Amino acid sequence: MHLPPLVPTLALAGLIAISPAKADDATSPLAGTAWTGAGERASFADIEAAARTADFVLVGEIHTNPEHHANQARLIAAMARAGRKPVVVLEMVPKSLQGALDAFLAEESPDAAELGERLDWEKRGWPDWTIYRPVAEAALAAGLALAAGDLDRETIRAIGRGEAEPEESVAYPDDTREKLGEEIRQAHCNLMPEEAIPAMVTVQQARDLSMADAMLAAGDDGAVLIAGGGHTRKDWGVPFVLRAKAPDRTVLSIGQIEVAEGMTSFADHLGEGETSLPHDYVVFTERSDDTDHCAELEERMGKGQ
Repeated sequence: MHLPPLVPTLALAGLIAISPAKADDATSPLAGTAWTGAGERASFADIEAAARTADFVLVGEIHTNPEHHANQARLIAAMARAGRKPVVVLEMVPKSLQGALDAFLAEESPDAAELGERLDWEKRGWPDWTIYRPVAEAALAAGLALAAGDLDRETIRAIGRGEAEPEESVAYPDDTREKLGEEIRQAHCNLMPEEAIPAMVTVQQARDLSMADAMLAAGDDGAVLIAGGGHTRKDWGVPFVLRAKAPDRTVLSIGQIEVAEGMTSFADHLGEGETSLPHDYVVFTERSDDTDHCAELEERMGKGQ
């Protein structure tokens, strides 16, 4: 199946649910709170304690939210203080740039401020490197390795067009593929052509496989994954692959959710018929970006005329 040229580009950014912009005076009582995925109140200290002992820790994000990256850095530092040496795997870095990461880490005094430029961070479409820099600083301070997690853009596009197959497959059940397809529709504001959705599901799974493999290659002290929230949820995504490939290793999924106007309780964030969120823990934060992404996407797709 051939996809419109836009689709592989969107898939590169990770699966991000687009919620309405908040009102200027909106402050949710949820902001700054932590919960278990089952809806029990928790603390960030609880999350830190769980991260210190888990083999694989996956910390989701909204890419543009600085608070999410600060929380990721805090968890990396907590694991390091406990004597852990996990590899930090980055969704934002394709495998072809692993050499650039290795060369940077081999320098006598690597400076986290320079890493974004070395990786062409903003040129490749990611938000300002300065909001990600705390993650790199925490890893460097602890002497941790950094690893590329994602497939190269050309590979992603080839898979999306049906010209290549993922190197390896951990098959999702049909109902999981259907749910993931619906999530992709909603994340893209129901603007994508229906015939594009199956290929987008395949691309998403191929990228999850790539990130899981990078984590599994990390060694005995495990890994931390820094990735968009869609890649870190337990019902699909990288945790699904890790459980299939390494059932004896412990996996901890941490979601970070931006509060939206009118959603003031944990239950407000549950879908119809749901009793829990697809993470072991969730942290609620304020929104960082009031952009109407649906209008932006509609304009990019030429439907805003």
